[in-house]
Amino acid sequence: MHRRSLLALPGLLATPAFAQPVAQPGWKPSAPVRYVVPFPPGSSFDLVGRIVAEGMAPLLGQSVVVENRPGAGTLVAVQAVKVLPPDGQAVVMVANSFTVNQTLHQPRPYDAERDFDPLALLVETPHVLVCHPSVATDFQGFLARARAPGPGLVFGSNGQGTSQHMGLEHLKLLAHLNAEHVPYRGVAPMMTDLLAGRVNYTLANLPDALPAIRDGKLVGLGIVARARHRLLPEVATMAEQGFPQLVSDTWYGVVMPAGARAEVKGALSAAIIEAMSRPALRPRLEDMGLDVLAQGPGALTERIRRDTVAYAEVVRAANLKPE
Repeated sequence: MHRRSLLALPGLLATPAFAQPVAQPGWKPSAPVRYVVPFPPGSSFDLVGRIVAEGMAPLLGQSVVVENRPGAGTLVAVQAVKVLPPDGQAVVMVANSFTVNQTLHQPRPYDAERDFDPLALLVETPHVLVCHPSVATDFQGFLARARAPGPGLVFGSNGQGTSQHMGLEHLKLLAHLNAEHVPYRGVAPMMTDLLAGRVNYTLANLPDALPAIRDGKLVGLGIVARARHRLLPEVATMAEQGFPQLVSDTWYGVVMPAGARAEVKGALSAAIIEAMSRPALRPRLEDMGLDVLAQGPGALTERIRRDTVAYAEVVRAANLKPE
């Protein structure tokens, strides 16, 4: 299996190939830009999308309209944008699922590199394993419960083919868990059912789980990171608990339909990166558990290639099929 850690990226992202683009003032959109977000409102994904759209608008001289199009683990939104003209009037925000869906669905719905032009890599965040307090109070108790014979546990994700789903399936394989997957249409409905105990556990984006962990409504069992996180120092890493090979994190990026002119791609990329680089924004997002990257097309291309390989192996090993 592909074992390179999904979190060992700082060295890669620092290479000259990933230099941020220079603003391209020669192109401006002729109408409001559609910024398609493939999840419903109420998650860190949607929040970052709205922050970027707000910051882009004055730089482009046009309003940037956020359009939430959830469904099929981001496949609905991505396929809708794929067929649009590459004129700069529509972009789509993507995450790890952008790479997963290429392998999970057959026939292949798109080629992430051939059908889309990368614009920017926005943020990344680790995943934290959390469970309802009725399941366990620590990781060893969780393992005992999740390995017990019988009906087994239920884990929820924010959509089939998302990075959370892939991480959960990877953990199930590594730890030999007796558990079944229930996909949701976004973070908010999944978290609602997790907090109510209708599903037992998940791997969540840190910003989405942090308030509930602090309030005692969810139990933080482990974090998928190289070191304990500054916002949850009491939660051990999954490596500390015997699972250093677990693959699970989240990144957000922006792409557009392939074939755009260089000045169009350059203007959009520069506006997105400048919107994400505002000084007041970084501490706000980092306090939530999001690490601001604000990297250009090269960094996003590398992340897409990395996850295409890693998640294809998880799909194969777990024999996953579209639900």
